[in-house]
Amino acid sequence: MKRTSSMLFAMLFIFGLTSCNKELPSDPADPADPNANLIDLEIPATFQFETAKDVSLTFSGFKSASSDLVKYNIYLYNPQGKTITSTAAGDNADVITQSGLFVDALSDLAFTQITSSSTFDLTLSIPSYYDSIYIVKNDMGNYSTQTLAVQNTKMAVQFDDNTPASSLKSASAEDVDILYGVNSLSELFTINSSTGDLNVISTIPNGSGGSYTCAIDPVKEIVYTVGIRPPYYLYSYTLSTKTWKTIGKLGYFGPRMGYNINDGLLYFSFDYWVLKIDPANAKMLSYYKVNGLQAIDGGDLTFSEEGKMYLSTTSGLYRCDYADKNTITATRISAVNLPNYPNSLTYDSNNELWWAANVTPKGKVYIMDDVTGGWENRFGDYANYIHDLATLPLDETLVKTADTDNDGIIDFYDEFPDDNQRAYSVYTPSIYGLGTYAFEDMWPNLGDFDFNDLVVNYRFAHIYNAEGLIHETVFDFIIKNVGGSFRNGFGIEVNCDPAIIKEVVGCNLTKNIVSLDSKGLENGQSKPVFVVFDDAWDNISVNSGKMRVIMKYNVPIRNNQMGSLNPFIFINGDRSREMHLVDMAPTDLMNKSLFGTADDDSNPAIGRYYRNSTNLPWGINILYDFTFPKEKIAINKGYTKFASWAVSGGADFVDWYKDQDDYRDYTYLNY
Repeated sequence: MKRTSSMLFAMLFIFGLTSCNKELPSDPADPADPNANLIDLEIPATFQFETAKDVSLTFSGFKSASSDLVKYNIYLYNPQGKTITSTAAGDNADVITQSGLFVDALSDLAFTQITSSSTFDLTLSIPSYYDSIYIVKNDMGNYSTQTLAVQNTKMAVQFDDNTPASSLKSASAEDVDILYGVNSLSELFTINSSTGDLNVISTIPNGSGGSYTCAIDPVKEIVYTVGIRPPYYLYSYTLSTKTWKTIGKLGYFGPRMGYNINDGLLYFSFDYWVLKIDPANAKMLSYYKVNGLQAIDGGDLTFSEEGKMYLSTTSGLYRCDYADKNTITATRISAVNLPNYPNSLTYDSNNELWWAANVTPKGKVYIMDDVTGGWENRFGDYANYIHDLATLPLDETLVKTADTDNDGIIDFYDEFPDDNQRAYSVYTPSIYGLGTYAFEDMWPNLGDFDFNDLVVNYRFAHIYNAEGLIHETVFDFIIKNVGGSFRNGFGIEVNCDPAIIKEVVGCNLTKNIVSLDSKGLENGQSKPVFVVFDDAWDNISVNSGKMRVIMKYNVPIRNNQMGSLNPFIFINGDRSREMHLVDMAPTDLMNKSLFGTADDDSNPAIGRYYRNSTNLPWGINILYDFTFPKEKIAINKGYTKFASWAVSGGADFVDWYKDQDDYRDYTYLNY
């Protein structure tokens, strides 16, 4: 009895304290003070804690030079980033330590459109801090680009006709692949792949210092090369006019470069980094970190006809596969290291790899296969250095017009060339980027605002068919952290008609909490709800916390049939105790009597949900891979600009969560 009385007193005392928290602070805290108490901030009642914004693009006036269909790729682009210091070894084994600004790692493919229409509209949801969108128009391998400043929510896009020059190869008397090479003596030369004859055809512009890298756009027939003197200019040589152009300052020294005909971009590599470069202006679009290299010196980079990346260093040949968070996994193919400091890598039209090395001082050329990494000497000894090679293939039909699945989208455009139900994908936030849902689980009590009680990464992809309709939606989730002992569940309500959904597969329910219908949707809901898991602890160690949920439709749907997503958690096995993002309404199964209790200051009558009296949320959605705070460390201590962002209503420090100078106190974050 005595123990019961003591517990009752303690509960009344705690309730009294939490009730006091509903009062607005008389003296608002300074948001710039990292020790400020979050509940003392003066946050606007209308602030939604959004980290994204919608942008509408209107395309008009394009003209196709070669085909009825044109493909557009849209990349998230931001010129800001973080400073990286790296060591690069060139083709003469000369080592340079360099520092540079790597643009934001989320800057990658977000949206694709394949269309025959000259006028169409797109709406994108992008991180609020992005000030640019990068658009690539692919007209049968003839690429043109635009970078648009995001100055308002509606923008017009217009590409001029960019018909490629007539092909040199059709008039060529040499029915073989021609290798183009460069060296540190500023020579641009050709090598006949049949006879081995080497001919110097031009000199790289003065001031370049020569070059260790080259690549070829085989459609426009342009050779690209980078000087080996700072600031490392990117140059182009147009074969039809025999003229050089200085494109811009690349700003990086490195031995590897390749052109990818599948996206029209240059890939420049040094150390364990690969940078995507726009050949029109030498600007970096995004970067990747390569994992798995046994050595990082020398070598080159190239692409197979199918777009597969291969990279070589002194340790041999590697096959490269893209992974999450702008990383590349390199798998070693070679059984032994390559000899004589390899410095080149290029495919010919027979799918054989060519590479070269300089053997004091004469150049040698080798052939290699991409299955075993085995090689043999083909030509040499040359009187010229060979520091890189690229191929202008004999085959005039560089862009194949085959349509394997007969869906009306040629394989060159088709992301799924063997599947006539799927053609291309549209991603949120991007093809390699991750967003994050981060929740507090003490609701309706205040909690500690470390936003680490349940942290879930996500990437969503609408898979479109050839008619531009959504065939299915793929939801990828990663349980990144479970910060407490509560057995929390996680689900998403979809703002759409349940009748359009055929089934949802991939959820993992381990407790007897959720009732499902025959489609895999939750029973008792007026809107479709799928529960990804009902116990985070049961799933975080399964497949590294990764889960893929696929929503299939009865028939392909239009964009406007798929509405917004409403993510939520339900707390510690209690399905009726839902916690959503700010001002997001609960599902039909919510115990609405919890609103207005403890520290919750919801008012459903006016659409106010899941805020305390000072407008703090219990959950946030970040269009980024969120590095969560340590246990019981309020978010503003680890993220020094979070409080200023909140107090300003999102006007200041819209990129508060980025990894850049003065934005983070790493001692309070889980790295």
